[in-house]
Amino acid sequence: MAIDRKALKPYSASAASAPNLLGSWRNELGSTMTITSFDGTTFGGTYTSAVSSGGSSVSGSLAGTLAGDAVGFVVNWKPAFSSVTSWSGLLLTAGDALIIYTLWHMADTPDKEADYWESILAGADLFVKV
Repeated sequence: MAIDRKALKPYSASAASAPNLLGSWRNELGSTMTITSFDGTTFGGTYTSAVSSGGSSVSGSLAGTLAGDAVGFVVNWKPAFSSVTSWSGLLLTAGDALIIYTLWHMADTPDKEADYWESILAGADLFVKV
């Protein structure tokens, strides 16, 4: 997925209508977010991560919200893992492509108190609607 990040523009600056978030979105690591419900503000669906600590893909339920170009969503990884991941970012465009550019935090339930320091991870994701 070759996206020129310098060419990204806010969705609202280039669109005359409300966005259609329904469908599949893929990030650089091959994970897929599938949005199955969207009322113009809130959305839901499933997220399948291509990378997990177990070494194989894992899916979780997804809930999110859209406010202008700002988007946020969270995935509950139960029952596979006692963790949640949240993403916060912007709805953007690159030509005709819809893009969601985010920062994420994953909080995992540590086995012991000494592991609290490493129980929250952070990173960035760029999703393209497929």
